Amino acid sequence: MCGRYVLFSTPEQLVGAVRRRTGQQRVAMVGEGARENYNIAPTHTVPVLRPFRGVPTLGPAVWGYPPKPVFNARGETAFDKPTFAGSEPCVFIMDGWYEWTADEDPAPGDRRKQPWFTHAGGEPIFIAGLCKAVDGVVYATMVTTAATPELEWLHHRMPRVLVPGEGSGAGGGVARGDGAADEVRRWLEGDEATLRAMAAAPPQHGLGGLVSEKADKAVGNVANNGPHLIGR
Repeated sequence: MCGRYVLFSTPEQLVGAVRRRTGQQRVAMVGEGARENYNIAPTHTVPVLRPFRGVPTLGPAVWGYPPKPVFNARGETAFDKPTFAGSEPCVFIMDGWYEWTADEDPAPGDRRKQPWFTHAGGEPIFIAGLCKAVDGVVYATMVTTAATPELEWLHHRMPRVLVPGEGSGAGGGVARGDGAADEVRRWLEGDEATLRAMAAAPPQHGLGGLVSEKADKAVGNVANNGPHLIGR
């Protein structure tokens, strides 16, 4: 699952990443754009990518469907759940996400788990999502899948990373994928059968460059924020 993530890329950097991944030079942005946040949690307003009149558009959404909030959607079953009926595909963009494991060497009296920050070496990571408007507010939830062998030591679930295709120009730790079309475009433009197939399983390639590093345990409190949480 994914319940916390990081976004420090500037709006200009996000637009550049969207251009590389979608192959479209025209990218729209609604609102002021994202501010850096090293401890994004459910109910926060976050930028998501959606097509609007054929133009990739970054706009605000509340992370988590009301009323719980439901911030993750199990990819294998999401399209059969009433909670997600009427949803449309969207894409979360992040610089990395947090996951927790048992601390093998805790300080005396410290029962907190060890958080890990998984990132792609500076390149924004694109994650499959679903979104819908409720009473004029856009809500979004993040699609998760079974973890890949490289990441299952962290957790048995992970966000459904959308890997670049040949010619996307994307760099960083998420590698290009064997000449296939970029998964961002496939997710945003695909029919239901395509979305179901993509959501049901993690990508079979392109994740070897992801890196997981220990993060500050202070990230467990959502009130804490700043680059020190990821050692920067």
